[in-house]
Amino acid sequence: MAHYYFKENFFNASKSAIDVFNANDEAVYTLQLFYTSTAQETMAYLGSNKQNFEITDGNDTYRVLQERTISGAFKTPFKTVWQVEKNGESIGEFRSKIGFKPTMLFEGNKGDVLKYQSGFFSRSVQVTDDHHNLMQTKSERFKLASRHDIDIETETYHPAMLILLFQVFYEYQEQQRKNSN
Repeated sequence: MAHYYFKENFFNASKSAIDVFNANDEAVYTLQLFYTSTAQETMAYLGSNKQNFEITDGNDTYRVLQERTISGAFKTPFKTVWQVEKNGESIGEFRSKIGFKPTMLFEGNKGDVLKYQSGFFSRSVQVTDDHHNLMQTKSERFKLASRHDIDIETETYHPAMLILLFQVFYEYQEQQRKNSN
């Protein structure tokens, strides 16, 4: 099992890079919010959801782009979709799923599916495939800049990709909670 942790930026819409540390307190990845337009950035500063993230280890870069930034993508009112890329090549989609528990699915180009799910009130996230628990997270509650602790129990997927999708899931759930108040 591999352990990682990071603390979010104090300013919610900041593009400042966030270091992701391993169990030896070494910065191994850099996670960052980015915008594809001035309109996106303005909406983020006005409190709208954060849309696009990337993470890199200096060699590989994983990115997620929310559907409205991709030409030709179809948006529905019932789900939100992100395109997932590795080094500029599409590797799948990450989409919200309607259900009692907050759930999102990564659907890889090779037919693989990962389920990100948290409890209704919980801030912890569990990631599973069809047969195994792949990742467990724990996040601080009631903090302006939350710390996230992540335990990854698989070598099938690159840790950077799993962490990136967790960040999207976490931000999406926080936005949903905020919108419901």
